[in-house]
Amino acid sequence: MAGLTLDTAGALAAARDLGAAGWAAAELLLAIRIGMAEGAAARREGKTT
Repeated sequence: MAGLTLDTAGALAAARDLGAAGWAAAELLLAIRIGMAEGAAARREGKTT
């Protein structure tokens, strides 16, 4: 995930604002990071083909 950044504190605050707490908030952050990584990989694959 080189070059990808996630404002973890801001994302956690947003998750809590949406009503997520504890493990649910952590799962939401993990899903966001996975989505960012998959999107970056898809863009790289699209540029090389």
